[in-house]
Amino acid sequence: MHTSLSYKQKQLPRLSMQTWLPLLQCSLNDLEKHLQVISNENPCLEVKSGFEESNAQAGGSSVYGAFQNYVSNASSDQIEWLSISSTSLYEKLDEQIVAPLFPTPISQKIARQIIYYISDEGYFEGSVEEIAQQCDTDVQTVERVRQRFSHLEPAGVGACDYKESFLFQLNDYELDDDLSILLSAMILQFDKMEKFIKNPRFTDAKHVLQHLKNPPALEYMEPEAQIIPDLFVELTGSELDIRINHAFYPDLKVNMIDKYDNFAKQKFKEARELVKLMDLRKATLYNVALVLIEKQYSFFMGGELKPLRLQDVADELGFNESTISRAISDKYMQTQRGLYPFKDFFSNSIGEVSTAEIKHFLKRLVSSENKEDPFSDKILHEMIEERFGVTMVRRLIAKYRQELDIPPYKERLFLYKLELL
Repeated sequence: MHTSLSYKQKQLPRLSMQTWLPLLQCSLNDLEKHLQVISNENPCLEVKSGFEESNAQAGGSSVYGAFQNYVSNASSDQIEWLSISSTSLYEKLDEQIVAPLFPTPISQKIARQIIYYISDEGYFEGSVEEIAQQCDTDVQTVERVRQRFSHLEPAGVGACDYKESFLFQLNDYELDDDLSILLSAMILQFDKMEKFIKNPRFTDAKHVLQHLKNPPALEYMEPEAQIIPDLFVELTGSELDIRINHAFYPDLKVNMIDKYDNFAKQKFKEARELVKLMDLRKATLYNVALVLIEKQYSFFMGGELKPLRLQDVADELGFNESTISRAISDKYMQTQRGLYPFKDFFSNSIGEVSTAEIKHFLKRLVSSENKEDPFSDKILHEMIEERFGVTMVRRLIAKYRQELDIPPYKERLFLYKLELL
């Protein structure tokens, strides 16, 4: 594997660190915006969008082709979301704080203060005591106003948790007394759902439950930002090839301006230096990827990640550890196994086992668990210790779960039961 980028890192000390470090740390998503800010202050620098489809780059590349499909799908999803909701959640709520639901100035003041503590998911995460002090009223009044949110859109907004949100959402349904009582009981005792199966109205209740939303403000939540890989790693025969994602890099053009004074000469010099720094950014990422492939070769061939420290890569390339940390910040690599952040290739170890391998095993355990009886953290802890022959504290399981976006035992049980209804 070779690089055509000949700009050497030994030249770095002569370059402007004030320009170089932010350029190195900036994600590919934000790079054009960052360069536009610089060009606004430099008349010799012109920045053009780098997103142009390149047949030369795309030719024969399954990894690149898969990424292009991902971009197309992500764009379609974003357009679909925009067509659903052009009004933000908070704008939608604010326009509903009117009579007759909130007839007095104090009730409207309290309601707007409650909105301030509603999360993007639609849950109330504040303190009624704190709001009572802010609005110079009592806790009971604040709570009564919060309960009126059960009549607002989106249904379920303003609730403290999923159970209360489901109860709020029942207001949208025309239910007879028996079905309303049954549904309320099922929601409040969701972890004991089996006790309601023999109820003659269970099928009706199940139908309603399947249409409740969690979280309540789901349609107002912004889609996750599209991730653009900085480079592609592809297996060709028995070799791994690295290609920089040039198509998404902004194009920089250096122009002379009419007058040739000290200001013009300085700005021209800075613009040329920036072009060199862009090449250096690409070369640095390329070289980091080379070391990662060497150190984590087994992973790219289908195996597990090995323990690897930032300092190991820094020593290999002759950089400071802080420089490597900046270089991998918000950078992504498209591989045959999927899209990975650079930071995922760095892993600590417990004994001789990398934490990445433990997390992978934890993810597999949860994905294959019995949905009627999920694994508790205690059981997961015991199974991991037995599998790898290591000793670890149980709180690490909770930490790894959170990093993998795996809900705790009780929440998984609730979600499984909702699926099985």
